[in-house]
Amino acid sequence: MAMTPARYDAIVIGGGINGLTCAAMLGKAGLRTLLLERRDAVGGCAAEHELAPGFRVPTLAHRTGPLRADVVNDLRLADHGLSFVTRPVRVTALAPDGRALALFSDATAAVGAIRPWSRHDAGAWPAFAQSLGRVADVVGTLFTRTPPDVDDPGAHDLWTAMRTAGAFRRLPKDDAWRLLRWGPMAVADLVSEVFETELLRAAVAADGLLGGMMGPWSAGSGLQLLLHEANHSVAALRDAEVEGGPIAVSRSLEAAARRHGVAIRTHAEVAQVIVRGDRAVGVTLTSGETIESRAVVSGLDPKRTFLSLCDAEHLPPEFLWRIRRVRTRGTLAKVNLALSALPAFGEATRQMLAGPVRIAPTLDYLERAFDHAKYGEWSREPWIELTIPSIVDASLAPAGAHVLSAYVQWVPNSVGSRESGVGSRKPGGEPPSGGDVPSEASRRATASETDGIFDTVLATLERYAPGLRGLVVASQCITPADMEGEWGLSGGHIFHGELALDQMLMMRPLLGFGHYRSPVDGLFLCGSGTHPGTGLTGGSGANAAHVIAEALR
Repeated sequence: MAMTPARYDAIVIGGGINGLTCAAMLGKAGLRTLLLERRDAVGGCAAEHELAPGFRVPTLAHRTGPLRADVVNDLRLADHGLSFVTRPVRVTALAPDGRALALFSDATAAVGAIRPWSRHDAGAWPAFAQSLGRVADVVGTLFTRTPPDVDDPGAHDLWTAMRTAGAFRRLPKDDAWRLLRWGPMAVADLVSEVFETELLRAAVAADGLLGGMMGPWSAGSGLQLLLHEANHSVAALRDAEVEGGPIAVSRSLEAAARRHGVAIRTHAEVAQVIVRGDRAVGVTLTSGETIESRAVVSGLDPKRTFLSLCDAEHLPPEFLWRIRRVRTRGTLAKVNLALSALPAFGEATRQMLAGPVRIAPTLDYLERAFDHAKYGEWSREPWIELTIPSIVDASLAPAGAHVLSAYVQWVPNSVGSRESGVGSRKPGGEPPSGGDVPSEASRRATASETDGIFDTVLATLERYAPGLRGLVVASQCITPADMEGEWGLSGGHIFHGELALDQMLMMRPLLGFGHYRSPVDGLFLCGSGTHPGTGLTGGSGANAAHVIAEALR
């Protein structure tokens, strides 16, 4: 066993967006930091790969969180190539009859698009959008702060509470009432109180369901809608996308980290966190090399961190019992397509197709799709959100050709993996790390199941874009089982754990451990399994960096 002579202040495990953010901020704080990534490149879920010769596609995530303003500003990401493009259409909803409803970022344009569907809904939209934005702004005040320490609250916790309370008091009375009601509500009830058009109801409600094990009629789905909107309230730009997609975020964060002196090693898989005297003092790699540090920071999900990288003898039995019961039931599959031409989705214009497009025509359609997942099945009529990033970035495909990226929900973690077509390949290809054992559901998966979900997706897309199947040059289907076994996401959950009422804020990942610390002194968390944990925003990594830097002073 080789001992690395250099001693670091902090070792960050995992080069995803949160790990990169945390490492870069620790480096900026003057701490000698090392980031370890087991794959051949950093980025995690923001990865991109070549699906076929000349076709590059976002492998997992096709949208950012959006990226938080303080991350962009504090790390000066614009100096490292990060830029934004305005997104005139926030989302386009497709109807089975070929019509399309575009929800524009501009309120006047949105009203004009909704009016042909319902004059009532067109009139209700501006007030709803403004109320939702104001309510989300209050929730957003919690995102940039460490959750209160329930065991030993201090002045910082009081200040955070006062800041949020002040924002709540400034709300109009009706919006304050809505905030208290909307969070625990089913998102279907929330949107049905305002709108009468089913396509519009489903388009708005879907933001409260992405990645979750809940349907539109599930209690608490309203809160996930508020969390989604709160991300926009603390974003660098509210209605804009990162130019170049998620991979551009990864590249700019990597450049910022290196600028601040962070050492980055790829093909460096951590096998174990070293604990001496009840304190984390470094890591051991699968190669046998050990590296010492004053602190270890895990950007992996909590289950993988504590159940795979930590020896159970260093963790309290009750803590281990609770960690094992953190719900990480993955429900999202990803289908990537290389297409010889742009498919025609009914009346949807090229501008409508340049942003997220959803196939979820009614609330009942969404609920029926969820019903299957409750019993370990996948729906034959799945909810799909797709993007065609090559419309905005023509370099992603050969001239006249395109790539399509689709989220498919709900697909429980019981389906294997499939890849086909000209030149398609599985990105990375390395085996799971030492503790990355697929779940029992994953081991029971069959190729026919995966073929079934893939064919179902194509059939669904074909109904809305006749002839699409004939345009497919290459294809890839990534299931929750793949996300668990190959990408290190316990249960295949994209958020490192469900965003449920009992798994968020100070209870993320567990009540009493919502402040990025762990039972092991010197071992911290910075991934999406911590607060706020709502996607590729960099928020969890930034918040954790402040706590870690303070602890190491």
